[in-house]
Amino acid sequence: MTVIIANLFLIMAAGWLFRRYGVVGEGSEKAFNQYLYYLALPALTILKIADTPLSGLDWRFLGANSAPLVAMMALCWLLWKAGLLGCAMARVLVISAALGNTVYMGFPVASMRLGEAAVGYAAIAASLQNIVVFTAGFLVMTLIREEPATAGGFLRPLLRSVVLWSSLAGLALAWSGLGLPELLRRVMGDIGKTTMPLSLFTIGVGLYGKKVSHNLPKIALISSFKLLLLPALCLLFCLSTGFAGFPARVAFVQVFMPVAVLNYVVARDFGFDQDLVGQTILFSTLAFFPLLYLYDLLMVAFL
Repeated sequence: MTVIIANLFLIMAAGWLFRRYGVVGEGSEKAFNQYLYYLALPALTILKIADTPLSGLDWRFLGANSAPLVAMMALCWLLWKAGLLGCAMARVLVISAALGNTVYMGFPVASMRLGEAAVGYAAIAASLQNIVVFTAGFLVMTLIREEPATAGGFLRPLLRSVVLWSSLAGLALAWSGLGLPELLRRVMGDIGKTTMPLSLFTIGVGLYGKKVSHNLPKIALISSFKLLLLPALCLLFCLSTGFAGFPARVAFVQVFMPVAVLNYVVARDFGFDQDLVGQTILFSTLAFFPLLYLYDLLMVAFL
């Protein structure tokens, strides 16, 4: 695990240092993101899911990637209803503590820890979690908001999710038994190989300049829900249903990912506290590294 953490950290640190010393300029992560999101990630996702044995995807895989998120969202609603959380904080918590970095961080961690075969399951898990966030999350947000949100606006990120549509394409290939032409498969494979290092490098570039200077109690609360409560709920679900083995471990890895950068986009579009969300992304990402040892111990012991 130490080697994996060092690998993750050093690639992200390289991105941070390249941005810090001007090797890559301000806004360069936007170009990296465009390449990753619209080309490299779809290529990797389609190929890996098409090669994934779907026999491991029973109702428990669906539950491990959805039930913990729904339970956490329900808890946020209860805390707001009891007056223990303000409306604004509860709304941020519902989404930010559920929407994890399942792609840029989740794919590399799953691959490094569980092997290349894990990426297909990881892509399906990421799509399932995104669906839960932008459906059940929207419902809970509607219940908490003082004024109703528009369903079309909140569903927009889901409908534009390249990972979701790539997952569906990969599943269609897997179920149908159809294969891709060899040349296309080779090209997509070469492009997909760039996803892991570049996604980590891009995270490092994006973290440059972000600081955790205030809002520490709120940052700690969101990070605790994301990094501690959600994995605990996932582990509880797996133990109570007897879900174990390779697919269970991939689901667990995806659940304990830190707060996703996409939350910052959601914050801008839906009036969340953008500074709080940005600070939580940084804090949860840094806290994630030492916690990886705990996650690994739990995964080996119980899954």
